[in-house]
Amino acid sequence: MSNIHDQVDAIFAQWDSTSGPGCSLAVVQDGDIIYSRGYGMANLDYDLAIRPDSVFHIASISKQFAAFAIALLDQAGKLSIDDDIRTYIPEMPDYGDTITIRMLAHHTSGLRDQWDLLQMAGWRENDIKTNADVLYLASKQKELNFKPNDEYLYSNTGYTLLGLIVERVSGQTLRQFTTERIFKPLGMNDTHFHDDFEMIVKNRAYGYANAKEGGYRISIPLFDTVGATSLFSTVEDLALWEQNFYHKQIGGESVIDLMLKPGVLNSGEAIDYGFGLRVTDYRGVKTFGHSGADAGYRSDFLCFPEQRFAVIIFCNFDKMIPSILSKKVADIYLAEYLQATEAETEKITLSEEQLTPRAGIYRDPKTSGTRRLEMRDGQLWAIIFEDFALPLAATSEEKFEAQGYPIKMAFVDNAGKRELHEDGGSGKPTVYEWTDAPTVTAEQYLEFVGSYYSVELDTQYQVERTETGLIFRHYKHQPQALKPTAVDAFFGQGDLQFTRDAQGKIDGFTWFTGRVRKQRFDRVK
Repeated sequence: MSNIHDQVDAIFAQWDSTSGPGCSLAVVQDGDIIYSRGYGMANLDYDLAIRPDSVFHIASISKQFAAFAIALLDQAGKLSIDDDIRTYIPEMPDYGDTITIRMLAHHTSGLRDQWDLLQMAGWRENDIKTNADVLYLASKQKELNFKPNDEYLYSNTGYTLLGLIVERVSGQTLRQFTTERIFKPLGMNDTHFHDDFEMIVKNRAYGYANAKEGGYRISIPLFDTVGATSLFSTVEDLALWEQNFYHKQIGGESVIDLMLKPGVLNSGEAIDYGFGLRVTDYRGVKTFGHSGADAGYRSDFLCFPEQRFAVIIFCNFDKMIPSILSKKVADIYLAEYLQATEAETEKITLSEEQLTPRAGIYRDPKTSGTRRLEMRDGQLWAIIFEDFALPLAATSEEKFEAQGYPIKMAFVDNAGKRELHEDGGSGKPTVYEWTDAPTVTAEQYLEFVGSYYSVELDTQYQVERTETGLIFRHYKHQPQALKPTAVDAFFGQGDLQFTRDAQGKIDGFTWFTGRVRKQRFDRVK
């Protein structure tokens, strides 16, 4: 066993130091923690090491607990998961099509994402955010991203609303309800929904990011919003939670079945998301779990139900990807069960000459969203945002997987059109078409200069001319360079598609960020 532990420790070796952040790990087999360790530091101010009982903000792993609370209320007859959300949250607009509680849990509601909306509205990362703030912004949205249940698109807004529904139906805060009904009965004594950012938490691990001048800076989310995020826990407590999926002490058979049942779209296509849990396979073996990312925290909860095995990793540095690390740990313990990957079977290694033609700009004509691929150090990377990119691993000459994330990409020749098909578990891939970035003249750049206002976000942006092109400016954010991607379209912090009036003059733009589609801004006259 010590040899296995040495192999696991080797995975975390670069973080096993007293000079930087790291991770807390628990490996669970048949209900017992068979290996746990802390790597790196929980607090760099006071040289406190990470331990298995260190308390972390675990971000979106929180979602399964908000969903479980809803399932308990459904089981008790206090609500139905197929109720219209406006029954409990009348502040939300009537979009003409019913949005149900089930759709919120499955990310199929079409609601625009709260974090993207807040940032677009001018909120800074360190502004304090509450459930009331999220509800206010969500209630002002005049359109959905798509017709309810037509698509899967991850939306944190839906889970904040689930938390509000729990509060309004139960008469307790989400923190009170989950502590009383879930955490205390399971002995999860170091777990709570953190609905007061000023609260002192013993054994807390602080989150970190790189500092501009070198070293690290503190990176902690200032949230008083709960449901989509803000659960505080330890890897030891989550090992107790993992066991409830088998002995079903809380919720029983019906609730556990609901949690693990994937959603189904209007088309009849199944997605890989249940109630706050992603239900899928890894190397031919069934899994369920979730990852999380907020500020300087990263986390992963990965369960293999047929083997009664789980890997739980919480990290406190924003450049770490624990969803990659958890699979590496599973590879060691479950080697006899796991199938070889396509890449391992066919030993796919593509040269830089083969990869380079794949790089470029691909555009979704339906949403105006783009996916940019770049070559970095001989490897192909997908640029999700300006500050977030994923390395792509080839499984064939035409197919790739994002390392550590459930994203698959395929290059397709469609009657001479070069297309990129991206599948993130939605049941239907997004189709991006290859596009050549247009040449924009100095005179053409001037057409876009002006001020633009959004009624839904109650905020204004300026587009300004520079020596090299355009910048996109909000008084509370750093200006973003706008790079042309198509006719009247630019990439900055997301994609802007400018629109023209009957006279051909620029009259506004729609903004696409991935989780928000076609947010309208009108030109200020």
